[in-house]
Amino acid sequence: MDAIDLHSINPWEVSFLREEVGGYFAHGIEFAPGATVLDVGANVGVFSAAVYERLDGDVRIFAFEPMPPLYETLERNAREFFGGALTALPFGLSSAEDELDFSYFPAATIFSSSLRDAGNVEAERKRVTASIVEMIRRGGLGSAARRVPAPVLRGLVGRKLRVMRELETHRVRVRPLSAVLDEHGIDRIDLLKVDVEGAELDVLHGIEDRHWPLVRQAVVEVEGWRRHRDSIREVFEAKGFTVTAEQDPIQEAADIGMVFAVR
Repeated sequence: MDAIDLHSINPWEVSFLREEVGGYFAHGIEFAPGATVLDVGANVGVFSAAVYERLDGDVRIFAFEPMPPLYETLERNAREFFGGALTALPFGLSSAEDELDFSYFPAATIFSSSLRDAGNVEAERKRVTASIVEMIRRGGLGSAARRVPAPVLRGLVGRKLRVMRELETHRVRVRPLSAVLDEHGIDRIDLLKVDVEGAELDVLHGIEDRHWPLVRQAVVEVEGWRRHRDSIREVFEAKGFTVTAEQDPIQEAADIGMVFAVR
């Protein structure tokens, strides 16, 4: 994974993404060489790189990233690391064709979203701080950091995340997934991975009934877990999936969790 360009995101984000990636491959999520994988909310391609390496490059990946600064790096990684296996797409997914204002945090890119803005960013910063502190306390960033007392950690992480106050607004395109499937002739989805910072239901509502049989399995990071978990679960159960919903203590601190759906 070190071969992909990670310079456009901060080192702590790299650590966070790498820690997060392992959690996607659980509860029956598996795939064989030749798989087709959709990486929705790709950032610069850390999850895609993990999939590529697991399958020794024998995979077809479609990676969606609407933020122009991140897409630029993702597209370069597609050319220089993935050997033609990854198609980088410069838009997000939603329930319909549209253009939306996205808040982009240059120093905390993984939290960029159409649902964050200057009005709620302080509450978001506190939520994210709680999650990162819990991850550190459980050894997620090394054994030395976990020995720091929790109040000190909260202060350190909170100060680090003040960079979330520095945001840019980008007008970006979003599209329904069904339109993309038609456009690219995608006739199977061995894994649909969705990490879109609160817009998960919009992504799923962009899949028409005729395309749901193409989806073999999915893993979705759900933001606003208490409000949205059941709705996400119901979408997949209605389409015939076996669903597992899981939240660990780190995710609980941030009110997020994971939904795994397998045929």
